[in-house]
Amino acid sequence: MTYSAEKAIILAAGFGSRMVPVTLDRPKPLVRVNGVRIIDTIIDALQDAGIEDITIVRGYKKECFDELLEKYPDLKFIDNDLFDKTNSISSAHAALGLLEGGCYICEADLLIANPDVMRKWHAGSDYLGSFARETDDWCLSEKDGYAANYRKGGTECFNCYGISYWTPEDCGKLRRDIEEVWNEEGGRDVFYEFVPLVLRKDNYKVKIHECQKGDIVEIDSYKELCALDPSYRHYKQ
Repeated sequence: MTYSAEKAIILAAGFGSRMVPVTLDRPKPLVRVNGVRIIDTIIDALQDAGIEDITIVRGYKKECFDELLEKYPDLKFIDNDLFDKTNSISSAHAALGLLEGGCYICEADLLIANPDVMRKWHAGSDYLGSFARETDDWCLSEKDGYAANYRKGGTECFNCYGISYWTPEDCGKLRRDIEEVWNEEGGRDVFYEFVPLVLRKDNYKVKIHECQKGDIVEIDSYKELCALDPSYRHYKQ
C-alpha cells in the first residue's frame, strides 16, 4: 500500500541563536545563502513533488515571513507565541488541527540541495536520514526495516534530518500523543520528534527514507554560513 503526501507543515518559529549576528534582524529560514532563502529550497522541493498545501508555523520576528507571499501567494501561516518559552513541540502543538491526511513535517532551516528528497508517494511514515559510519548528531538505527533507537551520537546509523512524512493513520496518533505529552510535566520542553520516536515509539512504525549526505545542507553556525557564502564574512547588521 502507498500513501500520498497531501500537505506540509514547516516549523519555523525558532530564533536561530547560533547564526547571530545574521539572525538578529530576520529569522534563520529567511537568511539567503548565495542569493536564495533557506526556506525557499524547502518550499520549492515540496511544490516540485506536487505538494501545494503548505503551512508555516512562525514565531520569532513572525512578520518577516510575510515577504514569502510575494513568491508563494498560497502559503498559510500559524503563529506560535510560545516559541521562546518551549521547545519545538509547541510548534507541532499549534498545528495539531492540520495533522490529517498524509502530511510532511519539516524543519525550516535545512538547505535542500537535492529536491528529489521530497516525494509525493510513500510506503509508510518515514524519517529522512543519511547513512553514517559515525556521528555525534541525532541519529537512528534500523531494526527489522524500521527506525529505532533515536539518540545523539552513534555508529553504523542514519544521521537524522528534520524532514518526516506521516500517514493519515499516524497523523491521528500524533494529534493524540502530542496533546498528551504537551500536558505532562516537562512535556513542553521536548523536541516534537521525541513523541513518535521516543516517548510514544511503540505506537508507530517509522521507516527510514534514506538520502545521500550531500542532499541536505545543515547550517548550524555563523561560521558555517560564511564558509558556504563568503559574502557574510564582513556582515554588518
